Amino acid sequence: MQNMPVRAGGGRRNLDNVHSACYIPIIIMCISACGYARGETEDTMAEEKKKIMIHTASGDHVVDMSDKKPKPKFGVLPVSDYVAAVADPDAQPQAGSVGAVVAALAAAMGSLAVRALRSDDASLQKTAEELRQMTDYMVFQIDEELRAREPLDRRRAEENITRTDLDSALRVASDIPNEIVYIMCRCIELMKEVVDKGDDLTACSALAAVHLSMAAIRCMQAELLSYAKIMDDDVFGYTIVREAELNLADHQELVDGLVEELTRRLTRAKK
Repeated sequence: MQNMPVRAGGGRRNLDNVHSACYIPIIIMCISACGYARGETEDTMAEEKKKIMIHTASGDHVVDMSDKKPKPKFGVLPVSDYVAAVADPDAQPQAGSVGAVVAALAAAMGSLAVRALRSDDASLQKTAEELRQMTDYMVFQIDEELRAREPLDRRRAEENITRTDLDSALRVASDIPNEIVYIMCRCIELMKEVVDKGDDLTACSALAAVHLSMAAIRCMQAELLSYAKIMDDDVFGYTIVREAELNLADHQELVDGLVEELTRRLTRAKK
């Protein structure tokens, strides 16, 4: 059974008793650490920083964002143009791509919460770097999610599509939404590092990061539900939906505690 939060002095939650429950942890790290120490050039370092190591239950893999083709389409649009594309029923961005945008904002706000401390603490600097790369990866996923959905869009347009081919395309399309759910749970976990630190900028940014992470997760759950509904493989359809539900449920206690404490910090004392 998961540790239950206990009340510390003043009736506040003790979040140290809420363990990090991401059962498939997604940790984003830069594989070019200490590059300058190895004598690498700035150009080489710039290329290396485009490579991100993703740790999952199925193993580690490197994502080289510099080599992906085609070039980003929606991730580089001005905000007003992207929003217009989302509202267009004939355009491509849907809940998954929008969820990636929200996830990028969640990670960016989390990064701001940590960097606003301007701390020399090594552990906080490591947290800030993880959130920075998380932000970059989510921006990358704005278009990557669309590319993962392309086989499904093509299959849906075919007249004589088989259930096997449709399910195959649905499996591909469902990978990124569940990955983003895991990563957003990690973003929420990282806000424990600053829940009791800094000024109102840190508290406000951390609270926004938690809420945005939850919004991104809800977007992905909506996308996964739409896939499971038309999937012929009922077991797989149930699994992709249930995985996201379980991961969120494992973090709900932490979410509640963070929101309560950060809201308390930002609430004006009664006169």
